[in-house]
Amino acid sequence: MKEKIDLSAVSETMLVPLYARAIESKKENPEFIDQTAIKVMDSLDYNFKKRFKTSTNKMNFWGCSARTVILDNLTKEYIKENPDATIINIACGLDDRFSRVDNGQIIWYNLDFEDIIDLREKLIEKNDRIINIASSALDFTWMDKIENNENVLVIAEGFLMYLDEKEVEELFKQISHKFKNVKLLIELMSNWMVKNQKAHDTVRTTGAVFKWGINESKDFEKLCSSYKLLAEYNLTDLMKKYSPIFIRLISPVLRSRNNRIALFEKIN
Repeated sequence: MKEKIDLSAVSETMLVPLYARAIESKKENPEFIDQTAIKVMDSLDYNFKKRFKTSTNKMNFWGCSARTVILDNLTKEYIKENPDATIINIACGLDDRFSRVDNGQIIWYNLDFEDIIDLREKLIEKNDRIINIASSALDFTWMDKIENNENVLVIAEGFLMYLDEKEVEELFKQISHKFKNVKLLIELMSNWMVKNQKAHDTVRTTGAVFKWGINESKDFEKLCSSYKLLAEYNLTDLMKKYSPIFIRLISPVLRSRNNRIALFEKIN
């Protein structure tokens, strides 16, 4: 019997990247293979095709796949340099990045609301080095459950746009206080998209509301002065693989409006 789900607007957004990863994984020459996404999608009593029609969500799907590739590769690079690291996936949803990047040594923490963690426990294979924490990211007591605070990578994918600016500032302030050597891999949305969010597939489909955006990745340093920008990766560059001519034609405009993955390091 398939698992029935009843999700609120923001929680439902986690199904978009899940579906995108499953679609990509089933292609003849996929950019990545996510067997967990396929398994979870098939286990849910939810009409993905009807809810997220490819005809109206293809740009969103391309963006989700692009950020998966970027984040997976950057996480692998971090793990190569820090093989015994602690990875914290904030607002993890139903993503199983651990299985795609694991080196057999890392300790991985998944953080999300209780109903999402309950779904993970039912649908995603367990591992002794994976700890699931049921908590709001803004209830900072979750940080006390992280055992190794020496070398920590924090991932925030598809999440920060649902917080307001003060919440973003306080979250990363608390992270900088708690953990010694920290790097961040965070997805940043443009101010333009926040202001024009009705044009975004996810907002139209789920009713979720974007609250926070940032014009330049470098501006995050002004908001959170404990961190410095090391690199940024615009999703547009990888999305070209999915529709080369179309994306190239609109890329000058799309790059200024599209999400990007930014890598930051805590200043010690």
